[in-house]
Amino acid sequence: MQYSVSPASIQLKSSFEVPKGDFERELKAIRAAHPECLVWKRSLLSLKLEWAAHNAFHALGIFRSRTGDADLNWPQPWYIRLGYALIGTLAWPFIE
Repeated sequence: MQYSVSPASIQLKSSFEVPKGDFERELKAIRAAHPECLVWKRSLLSLKLEWAAHNAFHALGIFRSRTGDADLNWPQPWYIRLGYALIGTLAWPFIE
């Protein structure tokens, strides 16, 4: 998987192509290569649910130009965290 890392964010390129069963493995590999990134202050569950929300929106054709890649950031406002948690949880059973 291609990605780019900055001090407080990770951009997962074409993240919609990655099946949910691979999210954790990919995130752990990125964390091993870039442990200094502040995104790791978030839980793996939080990161996976945000990724799931992006994939669900992309599959539904919603904001396709913005949901093809997932941008994982630290910090996040509480309402963004809540939104991704809700949408990611609801979408999880339905995404590949």
